[in-house]
Amino acid sequence: MDMFGKIPLIEIPVHITPDQKQWLDKMVEDGRIAVPPGGTLEKGSVISMFFRLLIFNAMEEQQRQAALEAEDEDDDE
Repeated sequence: MDMFGKIPLIEIPVHITPDQKQWLDKMVEDGRIAVPPGGTLEKGSVISMFFRLLIFNAMEEQQRQAALEAEDEDDDE
């Protein structure tokens, strides 16, 4: 995953509840959503990176599950 702009991105609207936004803002303010070393990012960019990381992790987990299922099917034969 490239988090520094080498891959063009598209913008999508995301709907979250007010309490989820409050939590996300608090995580950014508390520094729990990390900013890369040596730089500062706008709050929106940090949140965007956080969402991208969540999506990336979900895609990796989906691939891992598919590999495990394929392995189970191979064992059954």
